[in-house]
Amino acid sequence: MEKHLQARGSEWIETFRCRSRIDLLSGWWRSTDPERRSVLADPWGHQHRPDWAARGLLIWPRGGNWLRLEQILVCSEDWKQSSASLERLVLSWWADRVRLWVDGVLVHEGDLFDTRCRWVLPTDWRKHSGLRIQLELRSPCHDDGALIQSALVQEPLIAECDSDRVLLPEALVLACAKGEPIPNAVLSCNPKGTQAVSLVDHYLASRSRPRGTVHWLGHAHLDLAWLWPVADTWQAAERTFRSALDLMDRFPELHFAHSTPALYAWMERHRPALYDRIQQASRQGRWEPINGPWVEPDCVLVSTASLSRQFTLGQEDSLRRFPEWRHDLAWLPDSFGFAAGFPSVANASGIRWFCTHKLAWNATNRFPHRLFRWRSRGQAEVMALMLPGIGTDGDPVAMAEEHRNFHEATGLEQAIWLPGVGDHGGGPTAEMLEQLRLWREHPQALPQQPGTLRAYLDQLEPFRSSLPVWRDELYLELHRGCATSKPDQKRHNRTLERLLREAELAAALLGAQADELVPGHGVTSDWRPLLFQQFHDILPGTSIPEVFEQAEPIWRDSRRRAALCRDQLLGHLLGGAPDDGFGSNLHGSRWTWCSLQPLAHWSPLLRLPKGHWSSGKQHLASQAAHSGGVWVQLPSCEGICALPLQRVSETVEPAPMIRHPVKVEVVSSEAWTLSNGLLSADVSTLGLVQLRDGNGVQQLREPAQLLRFSDRGEFWDAWDIAADYRQHPLPMAESWTAELVESGPLVARIVLRAALGLSKVRLDLLLKADTPWLEIQISIDWKQTHELLRFELPLNIASVRCAADTSGGVIERPAQAITPYEQQRWEIPVISWLSAVSEAPGGGLAVLLDGPQGADASADHLGVSLLRGPTWPDPSADSGFHKHRLALMPALNGWNRDAVPQAAIRFREPGWTGAVALDQRWQGLPPLPKSLVPIAVKKASTDGLSDEAIQIELLNPGPERQRWLLGQDWRACCKNTNVLMNAWDVSPGELITLVLDKNQSS
Repeated sequence: MEKHLQARGSEWIETFRCRSRIDLLSGWWRSTDPERRSVLADPWGHQHRPDWAARGLLIWPRGGNWLRLEQILVCSEDWKQSSASLERLVLSWWADRVRLWVDGVLVHEGDLFDTRCRWVLPTDWRKHSGLRIQLELRSPCHDDGALIQSALVQEPLIAECDSDRVLLPEALVLACAKGEPIPNAVLSCNPKGTQAVSLVDHYLASRSRPRGTVHWLGHAHLDLAWLWPVADTWQAAERTFRSALDLMDRFPELHFAHSTPALYAWMERHRPALYDRIQQASRQGRWEPINGPWVEPDCVLVSTASLSRQFTLGQEDSLRRFPEWRHDLAWLPDSFGFAAGFPSVANASGIRWFCTHKLAWNATNRFPHRLFRWRSRGQAEVMALMLPGIGTDGDPVAMAEEHRNFHEATGLEQAIWLPGVGDHGGGPTAEMLEQLRLWREHPQALPQQPGTLRAYLDQLEPFRSSLPVWRDELYLELHRGCATSKPDQKRHNRTLERLLREAELAAALLGAQADELVPGHGVTSDWRPLLFQQFHDILPGTSIPEVFEQAEPIWRDSRRRAALCRDQLLGHLLGGAPDDGFGSNLHGSRWTWCSLQPLAHWSPLLRLPKGHWSSGKQHLASQAAHSGGVWVQLPSCEGICALPLQRVSETVEPAPMIRHPVKVEVVSSEAWTLSNGLLSADVSTLGLVQLRDGNGVQQLREPAQLLRFSDRGEFWDAWDIAADYRQHPLPMAESWTAELVESGPLVARIVLRAALGLSKVRLDLLLKADTPWLEIQISIDWKQTHELLRFELPLNIASVRCAADTSGGVIERPAQAITPYEQQRWEIPVISWLSAVSEAPGGGLAVLLDGPQGADASADHLGVSLLRGPTWPDPSADSGFHKHRLALMPALNGWNRDAVPQAAIRFREPGWTGAVALDQRWQGLPPLPKSLVPIAVKKASTDGLSDEAIQIELLNPGPERQRWLLGQDWRACCKNTNVLMNAWDVSPGELITLVLDKNQSS
């Protein structure tokens, strides 16, 4: 009998809840239906969305379809007697536009993000014959619409005086949330009878208040762009901030937290009065800036230099605007995964706490921790908190569930709650805050603690030593297509970042003269436009077309300004006297090439105007270029250096010596072997047939493949690649047309052409003298939709691991996925290189990328995702002309010992060439060891050093300690000390900032 009673407990509670709650879902009819038939009974939802129908939702088709509903609300006789209560219409929906009308008056509007309302019915509605309620809902373009909840609920007029006992049913639900059984005496009575009220009241009075607390603060997640343009974001931010400040006046318990220094900067400039109110509330401790980076960026597609600058500028701005707060947290609730090196980059700018919610979106595996220490390879560490869902309300049952989940995951009794409309801003509403007040003193609800995020994190600090340590990336098992969608945004990003870094480097090497020679160079080379476009729905390519249309002139103007600034600074640095037309003298006889990264080795090969060239007194080897001008091999060099170039009229005899010249062997009319002593490649109408390293070891099991797959059916179209795409291959051309267009000795080029569906593709395979990689240029006029284009390399030597660079470091994975977590990492975002690692000694094939790019690796292949064809939210996201560059580099001794990271830099950033008359070879900075990676070079601000002091940020991505010997001219010290040394050790995985100064005796 007891088991039977407990089994019907849920049914009993639902019946008991009807005393103060009436479900309205079945009562809606279409406004145009004279027969007033229930829309809930429409078979469409059961046929097309049976999962939603099973949950009792009211469903209608996607595509911006309007559903206009109506019903008449009549107050029951029982409710008319509840003199100490009021009634609310409670609605929740999945629709991109919502309007609620009562007796012909518009009383509420909502959208895809503002998805709830708790509208108070007028006090005299009980006297009416009925309230006419009209509800208009428009389905999202990308998904079916749903009316999720529709109910009338009663609440006491005064929270502390529930004489009508209308909160009893919800209080019983809260009591049951703890898992304790309801007494049989309660379950055996009639839930509709008066005895039930007495028994439930007595049962609840005998229970103690729940243990623990819920620490809450208002929040409004605001995407800077997504399904709206940036201009709309400023308006949404203004509305949100005004609303939060006004609510603080009405609700003294409210604390509000918001991120994004870029938003505060806009407010200061365009809404100064509102900005002053924010600062005043901040000084009072009620408005909390939870910033960290300049914006909430994508954290797996940006380079280490960009991620570092996000935090540096964000932290500097926060300290200036809000000095009353300590700034040691990174608030990134919505970014699409986080690189393994993130703790190193964040920690370097003073970040100690990291907060996100996004890993709760994992499609397959539940992330195992809610509170943990996240440690990078270099031992830098941040405390990490997995937040509850953003965009919540004041529902006490949901708060109790979150508290229970957090307690089960951490053993701690303090949970956090973040009420507020999110994504498009909004923040907490009066209805949410009234609901929180309604339950804050209720004995069955968890005790509430309004306050700041920092106060909550301080409560967690004592548990640091006992927390688990996570030593891996935070991989999001979703949104794997973001590294591939909208490649034009990635191209703009990498180009602008390079220009900004180069301008900073030139200014640093000029020292104190930079401000005098190029006034305003710091403004011209401003990083903030770049950092803004790295927002996590812009750079990944997951916004509406208007976002990218408006971003295009910003990208182009920022690139133009940064390039001009860099060129002017380099012109002065290298001895020129540039004017506004600097660099335009393409037919001059005096040129300069300059390396702009302090690499261990440079072997420049340039295409210059037609003629014979020399550097100093050394005549240079050249070759006529197919597209005009000549290829010229410059002297090898190291570090940051510059070589003078002069065009001469006479022909030099004998011809200058070529380092590792390219040879072409004709195998047949359409088959060739290219070699340069460092590697060789076989090419025919089958494509790249074979690649061999310098010892003749074959790298490919089969010819390299360009493949097409169907890529359909994903809810998040631009974000996600279909997990089963390999099961849906599409036809490919059986062979290529092949043409040898350049045949050495400096450059050999073979052009392959084919058609892919409606698209045409061209592959240029280039082998250059003294270069350890084969370059592949893929040009395509892409006209496909919902397809995935990939370049794949079947490996001849099985790999045991794969490695790839990532923001702040390198991630290494087993080549054969075994654990459930490894199996879900079938597509990875890569910044600039990917490498297979075979058994000892660990050699393998590396792919150098002009990325970021989506890629994958297994024991028998490496692959790169080139293009997709999503149609939502941008209908023509990837269509048009694209050019991808990648290179294949055999690494005999493994990616670290063969300096694959530095090779990737040389591939992506081959140096600067300009019409500057340099008299002699110039050395700017000493070379790094080949296994260290330069991140950024800029002017040092350390006191006590010379005007020539510079600051350099370095990464040791490998597993071995590296020592940098600076030579006689330079000394180095740590950023915060002035103890100069001529050698510096960098630990495995360490991200370090050093200050370099000239040796006074040099």
